[in-house]
Amino acid sequence: MVSLLNLLDPASLVDQKQDIPPEQETVRKRSLSFYEQHSSLSNRGVALVGGASALAWYMLRLLIRDRFGIPPSRKRDVLELHALSTFHAFSWVIFIAHKVFLSSTDFAQYVSRALVASLGFYLQDCLALRTTLLHNPAMLLHQASVASCIVSILKSKGVVWLGPPLMSLAIPTLVQELLLLCGTVGLPIARPEVKMLRILWFLSFGASKLALVPLWFKYYNCPELHQPNLLLGKVSYLASLALNTSFLVSAARDLPRFLLPRGEIIPAAAAYRVPLQGVQAAATAVVAAGMLSVVFGSYLFAPVAGVIAVFALKSGSRRLRGLAGLLCGILAIDRLAPMPRECSPLARLVLPIIRAFTRSFRHHFMPKHDLSTVFSKDRHHLLAVTPHGFFPWGVAAIIVDLLDQGYLPNFMGASVLGALPIAGRLLRTFGYRPATRKEIKNCLSKEYPRNVTIIIPGGIREMFLIREDAEMSAANLRKGFVDMAVQSGAMLWPGYMFGSSRLYQVADGALGKFFGELSRKLQTSLNLFHGRWGTLLPYPHKLACAIGEPVDTREVAKVDDASRLWLESLRKAFEQHKSEFGWPDRKLYFEGEAMPPPPRDPLEEYFVLPRLSRL
Repeated sequence: MVSLLNLLDPASLVDQKQDIPPEQETVRKRSLSFYEQHSSLSNRGVALVGGASALAWYMLRLLIRDRFGIPPSRKRDVLELHALSTFHAFSWVIFIAHKVFLSSTDFAQYVSRALVASLGFYLQDCLALRTTLLHNPAMLLHQASVASCIVSILKSKGVVWLGPPLMSLAIPTLVQELLLLCGTVGLPIARPEVKMLRILWFLSFGASKLALVPLWFKYYNCPELHQPNLLLGKVSYLASLALNTSFLVSAARDLPRFLLPRGEIIPAAAAYRVPLQGVQAAATAVVAAGMLSVVFGSYLFAPVAGVIAVFALKSGSRRLRGLAGLLCGILAIDRLAPMPRECSPLARLVLPIIRAFTRSFRHHFMPKHDLSTVFSKDRHHLLAVTPHGFFPWGVAAIIVDLLDQGYLPNFMGASVLGALPIAGRLLRTFGYRPATRKEIKNCLSKEYPRNVTIIIPGGIREMFLIREDAEMSAANLRKGFVDMAVQSGAMLWPGYMFGSSRLYQVADGALGKFFGELSRKLQTSLNLFHGRWGTLLPYPHKLACAIGEPVDTREVAKVDDASRLWLESLRKAFEQHKSEFGWPDRKLYFEGEAMPPPPRDPLEEYFVLPRLSRL
């Protein structure tokens, strides 16, 4: 931190960095204290590091706000502050626990950095609590007093060891947040563990408020404790102590009832039902994120291996060459080993993990029913799903559900997908086949459990037909899949994937048209896009596949008639289930149908040069 401040703003430090004469270089190496600059800050330094730290905490608050997605309200603000307080307190508890096992010479290591991080937390807390100044300023004054203590320590020399005892207040804060969590999830106050948390809070609260008192009596003769810069910290600590003492005195009448509350003891299974569901949901999200990372990582495996190999040849690093050799070896094995020709039964072995995938998207079929009653075992089925979306996660969810029901489905995709290193093998393991007439005909001749084939007739074109105000499909332009279903006498099913168009933001306008034409010429998808937080992860939108009435191609032998019936059934399924999905006012447009102009983003006006008459 000192080196960084010397680089950015030397005036932030009380002691300026001094040049060491060359003849004293040997002394410099032998004596650390000779050249190590002290980390005491000036007022300017406190403002610099405190402001940067507060900005970092505010950015973390914005991330939490995005995660919870609660509309603007006081409840949202309180939730954000509690989340930040829990993270801050937990970090200090871990830090203090680590310090307990260190020697006195290493005790002060990294304490200044931790205090700078805490200063930012308390500053943003004071900013958030500014509206409480006139009606209930106790919490604001408490946070401000702790911030003042931290400032005094950072501005003084040789007293950073006061940081951990001062920040021992994080222990009761963390216990308090756990108690609030218990109340939020509905744990009865009479549960033994809740009682223990209450007793632990009371004991740690009192101990942390008095933590500096024995240290003062032990070291009050030390000259560093009498620096002028520490005066503000002493006064602030006494103010904080007075605030907490007044709180304890006012709460004394309720102390017995608080420490040992009475009530009916509910069995643990019933008491922990809600928190266990929350843990399960969190675990599901983690597993799903891991699966999404594996899928996207498989697409990037070959380019990353190539880049690492180039750097390894230039740098000459043994470790980098070893890593490059390992990655290139994996690529060689992937190319030489036989590729799966159909959906592998081994895919079912990972069902317990990939089920988390469908749960993360909350995917389900509409109407809800057993798939075995929909896709009969004695017929061949072609499920044509639209729209494609930027990335067909909806089809992946359908495959998982079919695997769970005992099927080993086939799904058709662009031919280039099967040629991708690593990713192609992964896709083939779960039933991918190139979308050629020969492969479709072959898939539609397989018997149960491989008698279900999935296709996205809109293909790459639909990746560029994405609007926020409407649903768009290009499936009406394609009849080849209908022709193949008629030739095979298969049941032709329409499936509309709700939510598929809302998983990513993609480039549109002139930029989108350019990438659309380029993708169609190259027969692969190329476009600028981003997901949640600007990453590859999709936005957390639910998915549902609405299945319409099938077209029995044994009875409807003409391709044009089967195509018309399929489109009518698809639109009917969309209209029938859109309210159930939560889109009652959303409309579906097929390619070529008249559409209303897209709504203008108000921010676009910022980039449009106004007419001179407006200036």
